[in-house]
Amino acid sequence: MKSKLVCFLALFALSSSASAVTVNFFDSSQIATTVSTGTNSDTISSNGYLFTYTLDKFFTGYADGSGTPIGRTSSVLWPNGVQAQAVTVGPAQGPAQITIKRIDGNVFDITAFTAKLLANTAGAGGAIEVMPLLNGNDGLPNPAAFDATGYGGQSFSYNDSPNYFGSTLPLKGFDTYTFSLYVDFALTGITLVDASSPAPVPVPPALWLFGSGLIGLVGMTRKKQLA
Repeated sequence: MKSKLVCFLALFALSSSASAVTVNFFDSSQIATTVSTGTNSDTISSNGYLFTYTLDKFFTGYADGSGTPIGRTSSVLWPNGVQAQAVTVGPAQGPAQITIKRIDGNVFDITAFTAKLLANTAGAGGAIEVMPLLNGNDGLPNPAAFDATGYGGQSFSYNDSPNYFGSTLPLKGFDTYTFSLYVDFALTGITLVDASSPAPVPVPPALWLFGSGLIGLVGMTRKKQLA
């Protein structure tokens, strides 16, 4: 009898304690801390996650002809989001990129995000590409693509629902995700789920009934022993 009760209590504890941790960025309660600054990128941390984003730091503005780097201003600042700039000047030119990983290195899922264009892609068309990585290796044969054809200031939202224009379904169980676009953009919302924590395990109704009866029998047995 005692061993059955212990088993029930263990199952109950397991079902109630196992839960995935979900973080929804961005809001004013979330503090960002600068971790490092690089030649063409900066890294910040918040709520257990690291965000590394490219910046066009060698941009000169071309106004005074001095060639002195002044960098380009950012229009989306924390806590409204994270902005990435296409790197147009310097030794490491390339697309605008935002890389997200956990501080502890564990795997996590991206279930939804909203991106905002900071330049036009309407003429040539554009897609935000997301490449997940696991232990430094590409997680997919090709990046997951999300349509981002439009004008500066326009936003695009995606989640894990099947969608011809893009779905976050493939973005599960990796430790790093890199967002890329050939023009400046910002992430203004993103939902991250710690996939290293199992989802809640519901307790079946039958188990509740069994547990209640078991506890009652234990109580009756104790009364008989005392009598």
